[in-house]
Amino acid sequence: MALEIVVMVKQVPDSQEVVIDPVTMNLNRSLTRNVTNKADENALEAALQLRDEVGGHVTVVSMGPPQAESTMIECLARGADRAILVSDRFFGGADTYPTGLTVASAISKLEKVDVIFAGEESSDSSTGHVGPGVAEFLGMEQATYVSSVKYADGFIIAERELEDGTEVIKMPTPVLLTILLNANVPRRQTLKRKIAATKQGYEVWNLEKLGMPPEWVGVRGSPTIVRKMRPIKEKERAAKRFEIDQIPDLVRELFEIGALKLEEMQ
Repeated sequence: MALEIVVMVKQVPDSQEVVIDPVTMNLNRSLTRNVTNKADENALEAALQLRDEVGGHVTVVSMGPPQAESTMIECLARGADRAILVSDRFFGGADTYPTGLTVASAISKLEKVDVIFAGEESSDSSTGHVGPGVAEFLGMEQATYVSSVKYADGFIIAERELEDGTEVIKMPTPVLLTILLNANVPRRQTLKRKIAATKQGYEVWNLEKLGMPPEWVGVRGSPTIVRKMRPIKEKERAAKRFEIDQIPDLVRELFEIGALKLEEMQ
């Protein structure tokens, strides 16, 4: 049986270049280098492996600003069959609730969906809310923290990594799965695929296409309100250089400040 597979992906700011807008208290994505969320790369690879094994079609869905184009092309170059960017100024500033609602609305407009893949969480917020939220909005079974996926006779067999071991579950489709970071090794893009992906292009769906009320999305639809943010000042650390003959003085100093105790020396 050929499966209709959807992969939720997100473009996130490089973790070394995060910039917060002091007025809106939102991430300023225009001033940072943006990359595809790493866990979503693992989700895409899991979807591609499943498609390669049983046959089917992989559609990537992402909500983000126009600059997320690079992530759409990247996913196509990795092997996705179709890419949809859900983008509109109305969607800006959304927290996880309207984000999940908006993505679920987009997925619901696809003709058929058997399996939805998502990364376990995004690196810019690390809540892990959106994948499970989409499953709830769509009324779909879900499994989180999945490390491997198989399909047989209309059922998904997934392994979940828990704190005290591995759980194997069997669920009928349709189902949503969140994939662990580093659960697999994502395939590389090739020059030939990049050229083909650029020529193929991707679709852009706006608020009108989804048919959602403006008050349901973006900042207006977000119950989370950030009142204030402030940077945390890193503690300055000073290093001291000691010669071998000064070691006794160092040990004495460590005892005096309580950094070294007698029982630790025994």
